[in-house]
Amino acid sequence: MLFRMTATPLLPTLRSLAAAAALLCCLPVAALAQATAPAAAAEPATIYTHGEFRAVSQEQGSRDTFAHIKVAPGVKIPFSTITYRVRDAALLKGLQPGARVEFRAERVEGENVLVAIRPRQQ
Repeated sequence: MLFRMTATPLLPTLRSLAAAAALLCCLPVAALAQATAPAAAAEPATIYTHGEFRAVSQEQGSRDTFAHIKVAPGVKIPFSTITYRVRDAALLKGLQPGARVEFRAERVEGENVLVAIRPRQQ
């Protein structure tokens, strides 16, 4: 006599396995969300961009100061020198053209504004 298997007893078992797998998949996500919740409330780390300080310029007839920084030093990419508005000219004090720098900029009122700049630590 041939062994005959029916799908009826197997179907509840498959449903139970699928439910258990779904539950197990959700547990790590919930645990991860709880573990990262306090970290999300913390302030993000400040990230500095590396570049090469090129020059300082001022608009004619104005007191606005601009810093020109090449954002990909050592790479021959055209148009990689970006101009940043400098609200506090004291930030640029002591910087010479060609100096490797770390800087932070923000987008303020539609302009790139230099917020912080310092010589790069080798």
